[in-house]
Amino acid sequence: MSNYKTFFPPSRYSHQPWYGGHSPSGMSSYQVWSGGGEVFLSISVEVDTPLVELAWAQGVLDQHRDKPVLFTTHRYLQDAEDYTAGFPIVPSGRYPSIWYAVEGVYQPNGIQSEELWDWFLRRNPNIFMVNCGHFHEEYRQTSTNLYGNPVHEVLADYQDDPNGGNGWLRTYEFDLPADRIEAESYSPWLDQYRSASESKFTLTTDFDDYASDLPVLVVQEGINGYAGTQDTWLNEAKPDTSYGTYTTRVSDDDVENSFFDDEQGQALLRFDGLFGAGAIPPGSTIHGATLTIELSDDIDNPLFDPDFYLHRMLVPWDEGSTWNSMGSGIQVGSEATGVLAIFSGDNSPDSDYVRRLDVTSSVQAWSAGSPNHGWAILPEIISGNDDGIAIRTSESSIEILRPRLEITYEEPCGYEAYGLAASPANTMGLTGSGLPSVGGVMIAVTTQAPAAPVTSVLSFGQAALPLFGGVVLVDPGQLALVSTSMPLSGIASWVLPIPADPTLAGVVGYVQSLAADGTQPGGFALSNGLRVRVCP
Repeated sequence: MSNYKTFFPPSRYSHQPWYGGHSPSGMSSYQVWSGGGEVFLSISVEVDTPLVELAWAQGVLDQHRDKPVLFTTHRYLQDAEDYTAGFPIVPSGRYPSIWYAVEGVYQPNGIQSEELWDWFLRRNPNIFMVNCGHFHEEYRQTSTNLYGNPVHEVLADYQDDPNGGNGWLRTYEFDLPADRIEAESYSPWLDQYRSASESKFTLTTDFDDYASDLPVLVVQEGINGYAGTQDTWLNEAKPDTSYGTYTTRVSDDDVENSFFDDEQGQALLRFDGLFGAGAIPPGSTIHGATLTIELSDDIDNPLFDPDFYLHRMLVPWDEGSTWNSMGSGIQVGSEATGVLAIFSGDNSPDSDYVRRLDVTSSVQAWSAGSPNHGWAILPEIISGNDDGIAIRTSESSIEILRPRLEITYEEPCGYEAYGLAASPANTMGLTGSGLPSVGGVMIAVTTQAPAAPVTSVLSFGQAALPLFGGVVLVDPGQLALVSTSMPLSGIASWVLPIPADPTLAGVVGYVQSLAADGTQPGGFALSNGLRVRVCP
């Protein structure tokens, strides 16, 4: 590990335009690249990935739901059958626990490949492919993620060939119109290709299935700095005890497992700060919302398999609430709505603890002005049943298994200013007026500017680059249009025609102005950014 950080530190790549960033440890990183009209994200994580690295990686993917993702790690797959002459000790596929025990681990705090798949890979809808090495062989398999899309898992490692591998490497050609990836294995040292089915193959991949056309807000405690989750549970058996700091929440029709008297456990969950600055803009249309919870304990009673019910809460509560403070628990109809979603206490296979619930109607109600009091998860009451579920909470030590909410939305068209305080030299105020529409015009107004010509730039990407003592907030690598320079004295506006192209409807662009100003560092003043969403 120390050698990697010595010879391949972030500073080796950080100046490259495709370099996106790295984890705090410097052992994981991501890149953004494009081809064939599609923008992709590649992310590489440390071998036997520690959970803190996965929490960082989760934050990256949550911020890039508009891009298909190519994921890479080191030890993940093995081809036991080829490696042991057709007599496998274990089935080929993801690395089994027994081989970790034999080989040892590189990271004492890391996880194994099955956990990497279960906890991370299958839960991220934009991952279409997983690449790995470590095990000398070529192997591939295709699994299905939680969104119903295939994930291609591919091993390519040639280290046991002569001369340390004879220069063999794996190449991929992305054919976007045909929705496929063509894989080949080639050695520039030998100038040869391999022709076996494990060396030359085609992977069917509809890249549009892995990228969201609309913005997606993802909130999960501790990921990307989010700290707005509230959760607790109410215990009828201990009606004055609060459980807001516990790592699990219980939903159970009989928490004491008593034959004579059923005493309920009711779980509560809420995500604050979903609307407004830095979240969903007011007036947005909510297209979908999914709540994901992770059970630390599900139903294992062979006689009963009760369901559990999700209700939208209608009254306030907090993590200090108790059974008695809520008036003898949650009452459906007065304190909570009717059932919004139903899920089973026991999944098949038994080891699958994920539950995904459609909560679109709740988020739509909150967007329309109803107060957000979150949800209650209540048990099915079955006489004689003595088992319930425990739900991992926002206090769970495993950040990526905490409750998670994903909201797909469509913003209202118009303008939103941002980045005025990015630097003291970003002194010009830039605003918008009128509606930016297809075949119409957008009007930007620049104020507090010197009496000098102003140039305003429209881009389809954001940036944060130092320039002239200020900060460039638009991406110069994705430049779309530049307005005509114009004389300015204090306040002025400029007009930019928008082509009558229907594909521009809903497209988001970014505008920034620049003007000569001898009072500013570098002799120029920059404006704040102006985010523009084009109306139909």
